[in-house]
Amino acid sequence: MPVPITLLVDDPCPLVHVYRYHLEHVHAENPCTRDGRPLLDAIPNAFLDAFCDIVEGYGLRGKFSIVPAPASRGDVVAGINGDPALTQAWIATVRRRLAGAFDFSPEGITHDLAVNLADGSPLDKGESVWSQAQDRSTLTPYLTRALGLLRDAGIDATGVTSPWIFGQDVEEEYIAAIVEAQRAVYGRRRSWYFLHMLEKEHPEAKPWVAYRTGEASLVSIPSTVDDFIWKTIDIPRADPQIVHGCADEILTEDGRAGGVRRVLDAGGWPVLLTHWQSLFSNGLGTGLAVLEEVGRRVRESLAEEVSWASCSELQEMTLEAGNGRPSFLPPLGPIPAP
Repeated sequence: MPVPITLLVDDPCPLVHVYRYHLEHVHAENPCTRDGRPLLDAIPNAFLDAFCDIVEGYGLRGKFSIVPAPASRGDVVAGINGDPALTQAWIATVRRRLAGAFDFSPEGITHDLAVNLADGSPLDKGESVWSQAQDRSTLTPYLTRALGLLRDAGIDATGVTSPWIFGQDVEEEYIAAIVEAQRAVYGRRRSWYFLHMLEKEHPEAKPWVAYRTGEASLVSIPSTVDDFIWKTIDIPRADPQIVHGCADEILTEDGRAGGVRRVLDAGGWPVLLTHWQSLFSNGLGTGLAVLEEVGRRVRESLAEEVSWASCSELQEMTLEAGNGRPSFLPPLGPIPAP
């Protein structure tokens, strides 16, 4: 039976180049690539269409995050960067061309500073840092707001993605909050979340059941293949040598080496992590060319060995297998029913 292979795309959103605004708030007023090129403010809608062309051409499946209110520059309901029409066009393309192959999830609210839910003002901490001192009483309404924005924009978000390591230090509380927020917003009792990145030391990893009681369940889906495409943000070239070299780190032409092969040989499930800004490569689209090359190599060298799967499909396979939390992670305490 083929092994499932999945693509996780972090940080997508209409118009805003999330990484650029993160660097602005953390490092500099005028963020640049390492070679000195200014980071672009926006990612045009045409880039989403180019991504969808590759997804459709190679049958890719996985998870596609949507940041509901990126960098607090509007939101997916009212419009981002003051342009409701382009925002709605982006959402319409996502629904028309990705639904079914990709699951959707919020990734925080802003993927930047945490938000005061009472008045929408920014707090003085980033979402990931803020989350580590919270419990379900504060995490649940935060996730409910994130999911609610996507629902109101017409997106069915079947899971939740952590911006950075959101919730890692309070994972029991985070799990309970995800379960309750999904129930409150969508009436959903089975869901998944992406928090753990295990590609460095645990290529043998597979998703596991993080919570199950009565009708409710939650599956943790870790990444097992690193974002080797990230480096293209800082490379001012998009020639075949760069594209093929980066693709080799994910999967070589013959399918015998690279991150995907490492996971397969270890007995794990290849869950490839990348980011919207990695694929965009500051306007050069180098990362998107790498993804296309990887899609071709998977199809031509691993067709009998793997099969692309969405996160919902991984969720159902994991619930059926009953995989438990791996022993190499710190154990969790009891998680009372939300």
